[in-house]
Amino acid sequence: MKKILPGVVICLIVFISSISAVATATNLSPPAPLDDDVPIWQVGNSWTYTVDPFVVDYDYSGQTVLMDGSIEDFTWRVTDTSDATYYKVEYTGKLTATYDIYLSSFSGKLDMAGTFKPTWTRLKGTILFTKADLQIHHATAEIKGITMATIAPLPFALPIPFKVIADVDFSTDFPLFNFPLNDNKYWTMPSLDITIQANAGGILGIFQVPIQFVTSYSWTPFAFHCQEQRDITVPAGTFSAYKISSLFGDVFDYYYAPTVGNIIKIDATLQNGAASAELTSFNYP
Repeated sequence: MKKILPGVVICLIVFISSISAVATATNLSPPAPLDDDVPIWQVGNSWTYTVDPFVVDYDYSGQTVLMDGSIEDFTWRVTDTSDATYYKVEYTGKLTATYDIYLSSFSGKLDMAGTFKPTWTRLKGTILFTKADLQIHHATAEIKGITMATIAPLPFALPIPFKVIADVDFSTDFPLFNFPLNDNKYWTMPSLDITIQANAGGILGIFQVPIQFVTSYSWTPFAFHCQEQRDITVPAGTFSAYKISSLFGDVFDYYYAPTVGNIIKIDATLQNGAASAELTSFNYP
């Protein structure tokens, strides 16, 4: 198993990175006559996705987490626009997954395998997006509930109350977009470190394992390529959307629809996880 926190969070970030950024993005193409500028989000705007599948495959300093699953009703809702620089977005979702984890720290070890079911598990968190370019600035995640798990050395599964909290820091804002968007536009991927400070344990405090996960991405020129709009059909409908893809390697493809003000579809594979998602409904005038 390779990592739940980094998994979910990294997948969330993979996805989040699709939605789920003004930092070091550099416009390397001439302006087009028709540009789509950054959307203006308002409190109450929301986008709901189905993420299926997502995969977490993480191994760092002896900590391993492997997870395979899906997220239904993965809803992102704008809850605060009062800050001059950032939008605050809160998300919730119904998590279904199988996992295998080994975590260790000075306070203890955790070696377990099991399942998450949406009737027993709650997923929620927050993301801060820059208003200037919808780049990802910061994220949090919480998974809480009851899991059917086998904890070594016990040979049988037990219902285990648990709570996992993660705080995700980016060394620089993640440039999902570089507005205004237009046909055949390019921008760079900055050098980026993603640090996840997590705490996993029982709800009743039976055990607590503090963990730190670190993932690094090198600077890459021409990493993002925005292509012409085309009609894309997802469960929420058919929309004219820009295709944004990685220029080197089959890392990600995602589609941004100006009329929706967000991503409507994504397929991404990062070094610690992968995710596919489609928009199922939205509230954006």
